[in-house]
Amino acid sequence: MQGHIRKRTHTTKTGLQTINWYVVVDNGRDETGKRRQKWHGSFRTRKDAEIARAKIVGDLHAGTYAEPSRMTLTEWVIELWLPTVETRVKPSTYESYARNVRHHVLPALGQRQLHDIGPSQLNSLYAELLRSGRRDSTGGLSAKTVRYIHTIIHKALSDALDAGLISANVAERAKPPGPRARASSEIGFWEAHELRHFLDQIHEHRLRAAWHLAAMTGMRRGEVLGLRWKDIDDGNQRLQVRQALVSVAYEVIVSTPKNHRARVIDLDERTLSELQKHRDRQRADRTEWVLVRPTRGTGRAISLQKRC
Repeated sequence: MQGHIRKRTHTTKTGLQTINWYVVVDNGRDETGKRRQKWHGSFRTRKDAEIARAKIVGDLHAGTYAEPSRMTLTEWVIELWLPTVETRVKPSTYESYARNVRHHVLPALGQRQLHDIGPSQLNSLYAELLRSGRRDSTGGLSAKTVRYIHTIIHKALSDALDAGLISANVAERAKPPGPRARASSEIGFWEAHELRHFLDQIHEHRLRAAWHLAAMTGMRRGEVLGLRWKDIDDGNQRLQVRQALVSVAYEVIVSTPKNHRARVIDLDERTLSELQKHRDRQRADRTEWVLVRPTRGTGRAISLQKRC
């Protein structure tokens, strides 16, 4: 059983022609004696199809061949892939995956069967997203965003390959947009005297400890907001970053630090003093450490939210 290569030409509504290559394998006959054939593809070039044909024939002879699934991309992503991914990644990452595939991928490719998606379909999707991918119809997405969407598709198809639903990850042969060269911009930052002036100006502000902590430690915003008193070691003048507050789908949740690891930061005496003063004020108000957090749906801040 060798299989053979078939070429198909597709013409879009705009008159653009695309050529796709398929591997066709005979799989015996049905009860009426009619030959059963399985199509695999599509592939961008005949060479790609030949490589796939060799693997498929090899799998047939080795007894490891899996028939192409009739499952659509929507069925795979929504019903099976995303629920599994949710258990493996951070909530913010999961929300980003789900939002991008629902908004930008499934409307165009969701009804296609997994084995009927090829590099040419992905390349057409990327071109369309660059041209008019914004949901508010004001233009296209950035090349960086489209590359990120390609990464999500690659992960989804890679897991489909591991599940035996497809014979190859066609995203490996797709061509997402490359990074565009841009003139390097200067990084803006405050000089020491400017930072000192700012800290002097907020000396009476109820949140001055948060600003001071961020300025003197380089902690990320979510890490400052997620800091708890038990994370601060007064005796050794240091703190541990163990968690962060992040916004996922307009809801504030507790997450791990960006690199998933806790880290220790030494504190200078002034910063430690500011934190101790802040704690004294909170004890007087009978509140816990949460300096601020964003309200749902707005960018405004709520001060000193009590936490159990």
